[in-house]
Amino acid sequence: MDPYTLGGMIFSLIMVLIIGGFIVTFPIVRRLGGLMEEYIRERRDTRLDRGELGRVEGELQHVREALETLRRQLDLVQERQDFMEELVERPDPARLASGHRDPARAD
Repeated sequence: MDPYTLGGMIFSLIMVLIIGGFIVTFPIVRRLGGLMEEYIRERRDTRLDRGELGRVEGELQHVREALETLRRQLDLVQERQDFMEELVERPDPARLASGHRDPARAD
């Protein structure tokens, strides 16, 4: 076979493969590009701007303050409960011996 003929056939085959590859891959690449643009747009839209970030930080500070208030109230309730349990566990023997009843307490 003549080398020029073989070279022409190889060149033609390579050109057909390149053109065919572009024809086949172009719709796929275009779709992938659209998906990437949509992903980037979603990420950009979900980012917080400075004003919204300040608002979120303010709300977070408010939640922290409310949580601290609840913690303090819970500590007070726990302290009162400990005091009451101590009173119940160790009654005053002088009051029990005298039979003293609290007039404010009605049975």
